[in-house]
Amino acid sequence: DVNTIYKVPRVLHEQGLDQLICTKLQLNTKSTDLKRWDNLVYEVENPKEQVTIAMCGKYTDLSDSYKSLNEALRHAGIHNHAGVKIEYVDSETLTPETVGELAKYDAILVPGGFGKRGVEGKILAAQYAREHKLPYLGICLGMQVAT
Repeated sequence: DVNTIYKVPRVLHEQGLDQLICTKLQLNTKSTDLKRWDNLVYEVENPKEQVTIAMCGKYTDLSDSYKSLNEALRHAGIHNHAGVKIEYVDSETLTPETVGELAKYDAILVPGGFGKRGVEGKILAAQYAREHKLPYLGICLGMQVAT
């Protein structure tokens, strides 16, 4: 067992799986150099800082709904030596009375979507980010509600 999926290639290499596959496929390869990969794993496990991002959308009960965005944020964090914690904010329940709860986040991301449901909350999130100078990323509808 490993604590991060990024360690799997190293484990498989140490077990000789890569060489076994290359031998079976009759591929002549150079010796494996995993130094860059090991550096990436180090960055994943040892971030220099931590950021918390509010993902403000209407499908927050299903975290896989935003899987590609979650992974993109985590990869951006790795590149910038930061751990990224994503917290979901339901745009359907965000109101003028509760929008101040966004103050605890380092940034706000409003993903794409469609339909009227939850749009008011997305608009409030964009407005809050603008008025409080919080970094904001709007994807598709998320950018439209920011204008």
